Amino acid sequence: MRTVWDAVQAQAQRAPLAAAACGERDYTYRELTERAAEISRVIRALADPGAVVALEAATPAAGAIAILGAAKSGCPVLLLSPDSPPARREDMLADASPAVLLREAGDDMFTAEPLTASDSLPDGASLPRWDLRDVAYIIYTSGLTGRPKGVVVPHDALLSQLEALACVPGFGPADSFLAMSALTFDICLAELFLPLITGGRFVAAPPAARLDPEIFDRVVRASGPDVIQATPSFWRLALAWGWRAGTGRRLWSGGEILTPGLARKLLGAGAELWNVYGPTETTIWTTAARITAAGSISLGDPLPGSGLCLEDGDGKLVSEPGCPGEILLYGAGVALGYLNRPELTAERFRVCDTFDGPRRCYRTGDQAQYTSDGSLRFLGRTDGQIKLRGWRIELGEIEAVMEEHPAVQQAAAVLRDAGDPGRAHIALFVVAGPELTVRQIRGWMSERVPAGMRPGRIMIRPALPRTTSGKVDRVRLASEPVTRSSAGL
Repeated sequence: MRTVWDAVQAQAQRAPLAAAACGERDYTYRELTERAAEISRVIRALADPGAVVALEAATPAAGAIAILGAAKSGCPVLLLSPDSPPARREDMLADASPAVLLREAGDDMFTAEPLTASDSLPDGASLPRWDLRDVAYIIYTSGLTGRPKGVVVPHDALLSQLEALACVPGFGPADSFLAMSALTFDICLAELFLPLITGGRFVAAPPAARLDPEIFDRVVRASGPDVIQATPSFWRLALAWGWRAGTGRRLWSGGEILTPGLARKLLGAGAELWNVYGPTETTIWTTAARITAAGSISLGDPLPGSGLCLEDGDGKLVSEPGCPGEILLYGAGVALGYLNRPELTAERFRVCDTFDGPRRCYRTGDQAQYTSDGSLRFLGRTDGQIKLRGWRIELGEIEAVMEEHPAVQQAAAVLRDAGDPGRAHIALFVVAGPELTVRQIRGWMSERVPAGMRPGRIMIRPALPRTTSGKVDRVRLASEPVTRSSAGL
């Protein structure tokens, strides 16, 4: 079984002195792989192959070194954020039962803390379980019940998708990639390892570049990366500040809907623009489309080794223009499933009929339709999951976390101003007594959900509006006027 360690080590043997990473500290391929081998020895002293290694790292180089070291050790990595809310972090650690916690300690140094890994399954879980020696990483996504889901991605899925991305949109040994995404956003793996398996290099940006366009611009001007990927929300932030891509730079946009207005601005600077799409469950990106005209935004075609089809509400495949259907993805990048969640795995990962015959598919919950020119147009979600500024969010998780508060009777989260990406935000409506304040609610949420999932507006109500069927009237909540005094800003 090949791993990213094998692929990067092969590059190091071919060109040991070639630049692998640059930024606050530069690494050759030899230096990077030697440091990863040292980390591997540390891991092996504390854990057997197949044991989960939890990783907290903020900088790209540290993340690459630790992931390579774990792969060499035969251990999957649990990707954690140093800024993760304590309650959420504890839930993930309890679910994944890592044997080791690696923490970045500065200057590519790490602390390694042995943990007591539990062999017991969480309440309600049952077999099957996988041989974790075959797993590259575990990454948690938002869960509808309030419990995050750990997506289990094997080595062959990661390598297959990286090799596919090297073909489309394309990346070669002369190229550089800006490494800016957080390690808990799986697109970071393209930024780190697409260069390293092809003989290119990544440019390590400081974490502040994700929030500050001025720092981002400074890094881009100093290093001149060939490829930059970001969410549409970030591109809007950068453009509003005054950043311009420049002729010839290749921009990948994904994680949210790419609008014609944004595409027009990015294309206007002479950049090569790609719209990329793919959920965490199918490893980084699964489709890509070169966008040459702002009025024609497509999800594009599946990457080499991947497949896509649309299924209507009756379970029939659809390909006629204008007919909507749920996106089913299949092929080399499909994850094994959700850690310790066999029922949910069976629900979302199924063998389905496709135009290529029966294939194991991931049911995305996204809807799309083909247009008359054959392009694939994204329509939105089929459930309560949303995309907001790059975060894939289950509104039900926000509600479940809020309803754990002893003073809360009910909570409903909705996406407001969805049609205006610059103003879109989550509004949280809470039914509670007068003793609970908006400030207290914000404190409760800040300890339990990541910043990107926290509501922009909070409203405390004596009751929630309901439909004639007795359900919460979410359409009304998403559209009714909200005064500043009641919004809890």
